[in-house]
Amino acid sequence: MVYLQLLVVLGLIFLGVRMGGIGLGVTGGAGLFILTFVFGLKPGHAPIDVILIIISVITASAALQSARGLDYMVGVAARLLRRNPRHIVLLAPLVGWLSTFLAGTGFIALALMPIVVEVAEKTGIRPERPLAGLTVASQNAIVACPVSAATVALATVLAPHGIALTDIIMVSIPATLLGALAGGAVMLRYGRELADDPAYQRRLAEGGIRRPQSAADEVLPRTAAWSVYGFLLTVALIVLLAAVPQLRPAWPGPKGMEPVAMVDVIQMCMLGYSALAVLVCKADLQGMVSGSMFRSGAVAAVTILGAAWMSDTFIQANLPLFKHNIVSIIEAAPWLFAFAVFTMAVILFSQGATTKVMMPLGVSLGISAPVLIAIYPAVVGVYVLPSYPSIIAAVEMDYTGTTKIGRWIFNHSFMLPGLVSTAVSIGAGFALTALR
Repeated sequence: MVYLQLLVVLGLIFLGVRMGGIGLGVTGGAGLFILTFVFGLKPGHAPIDVILIIISVITASAALQSARGLDYMVGVAARLLRRNPRHIVLLAPLVGWLSTFLAGTGFIALALMPIVVEVAEKTGIRPERPLAGLTVASQNAIVACPVSAATVALATVLAPHGIALTDIIMVSIPATLLGALAGGAVMLRYGRELADDPAYQRRLAEGGIRRPQSAADEVLPRTAAWSVYGFLLTVALIVLLAAVPQLRPAWPGPKGMEPVAMVDVIQMCMLGYSALAVLVCKADLQGMVSGSMFRSGAVAAVTILGAAWMSDTFIQANLPLFKHNIVSIIEAAPWLFAFAVFTMAVILFSQGATTKVMMPLGVSLGISAPVLIAIYPAVVGVYVLPSYPSIIAAVEMDYTGTTKIGRWIFNHSFMLPGLVSTAVSIGAGFALTALR
């Protein structure tokens, strides 16, 4: 019976991924119905806290976008890349990592991709090298961002074990930053030089290169910069309140004076920033709702609701069986759990959903909090299948044709920097947790 349940869960996950968009969320809901009404499993815990945080954070990000704050950040990044063209292979992943870390979304890299291709080609550097590093690093930084859905999900899971948000990011920030550098470094000599690439030279000779028109940097209103500063200050405030619980209001509870939970703090701060962005930085409410940022957040919320709720129902119902079969293996080598997390990330196509599904399982199996924090970068396995939106966008935006998906699907431009980045991030995570 367990194997039949697993077949239903995996089958609906694959179907949802193929559907795209909120497909994974709706097929997850259908799977939850089947597990409950057909197999008689007790529904697991709906990830309400994570969904509420996603909604509040994505509202703040939509306000930042509507106030032109994202455009301001892209402009700063573009100037940095254009001033240092010779170092673009290493700079691009660092800029991608920093942009995602600050903005809370990996899709900000899409705005940087045309700039990276343009600067690389003009410098005579194979655009595939910096573009692949940028794409991977921008997703890797989700693990470092203190207000990303994945980080918040991990903090929620580990909070009952005395782990604060700051304990997670003090490891994930340096670990993923080292991973981004490693992913860029491995691409320094990757592939043929642009001048020696026959496909590029043939396309150039046939007039197949269609370079986009370079537009002058747009003059943005001053409020665009203000919106960025306000967002960064809000994130800094969240980190400060997580690090110093005494700064949070507290009320009497079963364990004495209990400060307001960080789950609630993040929601308050993000919604408060959204209000200031509208009132001070001229963010348009209608533009916030109709913008791409808000739509992507809604998709993430529905995906996590369906997929994570279905998976949690299956895992909790069969947890004794899992413990009996694999707990001895995990106790002997807890780092092996990273492979399970990475595999689930490949299937679920979402760092947030993978964290919500796998990290509670890790806790249930007795894996310590430091180990779970160390292997946290394994949730960035979304680059393995070349159908992730940012990967598709990178291939399409490289007008030189050097960035590509191979004939065998998995031999694409992003696999090597992705695997190196993930391995280095996890290794650094273990080293950092050992030092603490």
